[in-house]
Amino acid sequence: MPLHDRPRRRANIRANDPRLRVWNDKPIRSGDYVVYWCQANRRAIDNVALEYAVKRANELHLPLIVYEALRPDYPHASARFHKFVLECGRDNARVLASRGIAHGFFLPRTAEQAKGVAAKVFARAALIVSDEHPSFIHPWQNSAGARYAPCTYLTVDDAAIAPLALIPAHEPQARTIRPKLLALLDEWLAPVVLVEPQVQAPSVEWPFDPLDLEQLDLDAAVARCAIDQSIAPISDRPGGSRAAWARLSNFLAHAARGYDGARDDPSEDGTSGLSPYLHFGAISARSCALAARDAVLPKPALDAFLEQLVVRRGLAFNHAAREPRHATYEAVPAWARDTLAEHASDPRPDAKPPATLERAKSADDVWNAAQRELILRGRIHNVVRMFWGKRIITMVKRPRDAFELAVRMMDRYALDGRDPNTYAGVAWCFGLHDRPFPERPIFGTVRSMGVRALEKRFDVSRWVESIPPLKKK
Repeated sequence: MPLHDRPRRRANIRANDPRLRVWNDKPIRSGDYVVYWCQANRRAIDNVALEYAVKRANELHLPLIVYEALRPDYPHASARFHKFVLECGRDNARVLASRGIAHGFFLPRTAEQAKGVAAKVFARAALIVSDEHPSFIHPWQNSAGARYAPCTYLTVDDAAIAPLALIPAHEPQARTIRPKLLALLDEWLAPVVLVEPQVQAPSVEWPFDPLDLEQLDLDAAVARCAIDQSIAPISDRPGGSRAAWARLSNFLAHAARGYDGARDDPSEDGTSGLSPYLHFGAISARSCALAARDAVLPKPALDAFLEQLVVRRGLAFNHAAREPRHATYEAVPAWARDTLAEHASDPRPDAKPPATLERAKSADDVWNAAQRELILRGRIHNVVRMFWGKRIITMVKRPRDAFELAVRMMDRYALDGRDPNTYAGVAWCFGLHDRPFPERPIFGTVRSMGVRALEKRFDVSRWVESIPPLKKK
């Protein structure tokens, strides 16, 4: 059945829902409120975990409170990411206030100020609900939260459209997971229905000074935090659900109908630009797919969009959920690590120290432009990112070091870094979700990619000229 003809269902939690995960054996108890800890899906619109928390609070005849926090000691903490998250929080505060749901945003300036605060929020809770997410700091945070919670601590998997639990195997390639994911769309691609809170939250005594995000000078607040201030926010990529929905609407109105062709040209505005918003959870993949369905796009454009949104994203999240080492070189398939090791001593005339590469000072002008785009704009176009990652293998002497450098730079600069898509994308450059190719120097049997592959898709010189230089330090 075509996607746009499928009947609408509700995506809200149901009995024996595979998206639910209980993290401890503590009971639901008598408490003052139910807590929704908003940590991975920073949105108050189309959020299954939030609506489930409202439902449970109603059943317990308790108010719901929403707790958000932004510590300064997460890996690669910077002004770029802090500003984006605060903008997400500001939108959440507006929506939650309109629903009568209490919202507290905690912004500690130092790691010392952050210690023990979440436990104090949880101390009076009857039940704690949070976000299931297989990557970055979220598994650790959920494990820690479950330990110091005085009651049941559970998470809701709303990371992708289909629940991760329904595909338990570690899928090797897109071709193996594609039919499974597409078959699940009939049941799981449906809108979330708001649940009306039945008990309005009283004035909450937060164990911190909650931010007034509507009045707060976000830049000044960020500047006071002990984070990397040298990596600046991206002015044309503000955070938050409002910006996410505006970008989605603009994409569907102007670029989506030609997505199957234009998305390969970074000189054109042919992609959705939604990856930062999906990463921070400011918008759901479900919302994007439903909106694309309702836009009644041409079949090639819709199929191409769903391939990226459902299949490729689903494959990355499957990899993260089934491979605990997904952000490390050990996630690269053994055959690929073996062939790269066999060619590790091959001459690399373009080899440069990692610090030199990070400042976009390689011998390759195209690679340098991609690196400048990453530093200045917080993103690399997907087609160019493949070339960028493959080229690092030829410019760093050890394959493991090349992998770690690529991950570190994506995590440090990219708005959509620190994400299953990023880790799978880097690992793909080293052979993940791929097959062996004819053997060649440096790469062995791992697929290679050069500038000629880019030149077949777009005007490379025009694109290189569009990327401004870095400021001299």
